[in-house]
Amino acid sequence: MYTTPARPASHAGLFNARYPGPNAASTAITALDWYEVATYTQKYMSIWHPPEPPGYPEWVQVADTLLVLDDWACLEWLFDGANGTHPQAADPRMWLNGAELTWPAPFVFSDPATTTRPIQEKAQNFTVLEAGVYLYQGLATTTNWWIDDLAVGKQRIGCN
Repeated sequence: MYTTPARPASHAGLFNARYPGPNAASTAITALDWYEVATYTQKYMSIWHPPEPPGYPEWVQVADTLLVLDDWACLEWLFDGANGTHPQAADPRMWLNGAELTWPAPFVFSDPATTTRPIQEKAQNFTVLEAGVYLYQGLATTTNWWIDDLAVGKQRIGCN
């Protein structure tokens, strides 16, 4: 990904992977659980969302790493919805240029507010993949984003 000339101060989505929960009666996009990779407060972010509406509560992780500007950055995501024998889907993981990002202060976002972490339903298969920049709020500076060489696989592909 290449971003120039400014980091967005607000939420900008980059990639979503959606799936029906184990007991889902519908496969409509609004009925799907989903992982999102994004930016927030000029840093990388990952989110686990329940179906919309209401789409809350969300499990949010914001990295301590600023979005790369004026250079190509290799971003990798791992969404382990099956998560082996664990009772819930795994938290999203993310790598920047081969180094795994850390999430120093994960939190629950909800309206109304809560501190109860959502149950991350397990996934059998991802049924919808969405790539591209989605701006949830406006930008103060016109910003260009390029996404190139998108690859999807069942295991980590790497940035070679």
